[in-house]
Formats: sequence, structure tokens, C-alpha cells
Amino acid sequence: MPTRHSAKTPDPKLVYHRLSRWFAKNSRPFPWRGEVDPYRVWISEIILVQTAAEVGVPRYKRFLRRFPTLLSLIRAKVDDVMKEWEGLGYYHRARNLHRAAQVIAREHFGRFPSDYDAIRALPGIGDYCAAAIHNFCFGGRHVPIDANVARVGARLFGVAGDVRSSKTRLEVRRHYEALMTVGLGSVWTEALIGLGATVCTPRNPKCDLCPLGDSCTARRLGRESTLGLPAKRESRKVVNVACGIIRRADGRVLIAQRLDTGLLPNLWEFPGGKRDGNEKLADTCKREIREELAVAVKVCERRMVIEHAYSHYAVRLHVFECRYVSGQPRAIGAQKFRWLKVDELGKLAFPTANKRIISELVSEERQSAK
Repeated sequence: MPTRHSAKTPDPKLVYHRLSRWFAKNSRPFPWRGEVDPYRVWISEIILVQTAAEVGVPRYKRFLRRFPTLLSLIRAKVDDVMKEWEGLGYYHRARNLHRAAQVIAREHFGRFPSDYDAIRALPGIGDYCAAAIHNFCFGGRHVPIDANVARVGARLFGVAGDVRSSKTRLEVRRHYEALMTVGLGSVWTEALIGLGATVCTPRNPKCDLCPLGDSCTARRLGRESTLGLPAKRESRKVVNVACGIIRRADGRVLIAQRLDTGLLPNLWEFPGGKRDGNEKLADTCKREIREELAVAVKVCERRMVIEHAYSHYAVRLHVFECRYVSGQPRAIGAQKFRWLKVDELGKLAFPTANKRIISELVSEERQSAK
């Protein structure tokens, strides 16, 4: 269980007053700041779940140019949403945006729900996102616990333990609920997030700038640098994957669409898969293509090796040039397949690593055309 260090619950009115004054002077000028349209707040929160703010700002603006209203997202094809999301990673977010829009159309007559439980029930929306939307747009006063808010709370209330764990966050939430009984939920939410991002940082917190410094248990105990941190993770496992650039006589390239479940759902890719044991990577490429699309290929030269890191593991993608030999392609381990010209590949949504392959192919084709 998380450990408490004889923390007293600070006076809610005093904390709110100090936070609101601090936030009024130090809020960062994001395009979603002060937004009360639940659709726009929803889009910003989903983007920021796994994306840094400096990357999220231009992508938020771009997404809203492509899908400016909830109705435009409801009417969109899932492939178009996935394409717009390309490069942001964690593609289940885009798929759930589209799914949630269909639920809103079907169950809420095309209007974003105002009830917290109804918001929470939408695909892809967790406790944090539901609380943020409800607080910003509908006057709610729920406790949104993300990494920043959890870290501030762990230090403020003196809660030890891995700040990512559900037990630690539950304890932090309990303390916050005793505080968030006054004022506007939107101010609590924005101020706590901002405080964690800019002052109460994971390393070297700027305690002399914190408006809550004299109420902070961690500071009183001299534990500012040890409380509120995640447990150390083991080094990332490296997974070797092989894929093939499969060409036929007319120069078209064979691609496959991933299944709509699991990692990178609905994205297109150059077919291939994980190495089995210690098999040769060329054999991995040949086997995976046969199992995925029921075609035989001749594996030629290795074109490149691409390193790409995910949250818990890293992928080393070995890309082989292949020649189509025989077999009529069938989508066995995929949703669909297509034979496309190189200049058509950019119209579809691919994972980041595959986009590097496309870039190489496009550059190569342009050079040969000179």
C-alpha cells in the first residue's frame, strides 16, 4: 500500500486561491486554453494522452482543419481519420475517436454528452479524459489524474510508491477529493497540470516557485526528489522484425492492411512479421509474407534496418527487397491487400517506420526518372 507521511489536508480555499493566482500569471498559451466546446477539448485531450504539447499543438490545429466539427468526424471514413493521425503513434486513439463519434451519433443524437458517466462510457475515454472534458466544458469538479497531477499530489500529500500504480493514484485521488470542494473544476485541472509540467517536475522540482510550497509534505520532509516518481523500468526488449518490398513485373508494390485489433490497427504496411527464434531474417521475411498473404517471394538484398521504439519495447525492422514469384494474394493475416504504384503509397496511413521505407522508394524513383 502507498505510505502516507502524516500529511494534513491543506485548507481547500487557501490552496484554490493560491493555485488560481499562480495559474492566472503562468498559464501556457495553448490553442485549447479556455476552450469550452467539448469536441475541441476532446480532440486536444486525446492527442495529449501520448504526445508532448509542443508536438500536439500543430497536430491539434491540423486535425481541426481536416475535421472542424463533431459532425465532420461522424461523417468521416475511418481510413481518413487514421491517415490524418499518421505520425502521432498509438493509433488506437484515432480508431477510438472514430468509434466514439459513431456512438455519439447513434446514442446521443449527434451531440456530445454532458453527463460525466456518459462521457466516460465513450470508446477511448478514460477517467482522466472524462474528468477534463466534464470540468472544462460542463462545470464538473472531478479529479483528473495524469502523470503531472499524480506527481504534484504525491508530493503535496506525502504519498510514497510508484506514481504510475493504481494504488498510489487511488490514494492521491482520495486526498484531492478532500481538496476539490470549492472553486471551478477547470481551474483546479489546468493549474495542477501546469504546475506539474513546469514547476513540480520529475527531476529538480522548482520548489521556490511553487505556490503550494508551504503546504507540501515532500518539501517539509526533504523528499522533493524522491516522492512522486515512477519505479524504474527494465531496459526495453528489442524485437527483430522482417518485412518485404514485393514488386511485380509492372513495378507495383504489394502492401497489406493490419487487422483492426492489436498493435497499429487498420494501418497499412509492407508485409512481414516477427522473427521466430533464431531463424535467418530472410527466412522470417519469406515465411511471414506467405502466412500473411499466401504468396511466395524470392528474398533478395537487405535494403535497410530501421530502429523504432515503443513505450515498453523497441523494434529493429529489417527491410528486404523481394521479387514476387507465385500465388494469388489473399488476406489471411490482414484485412486487405493492394498492389500500388510507389507514388500512390503516400495516400494511405502507414506506421512511422514504414513511412521511412516509402520515403526511400519515392526518392529512388525520382532519381531514376531524371
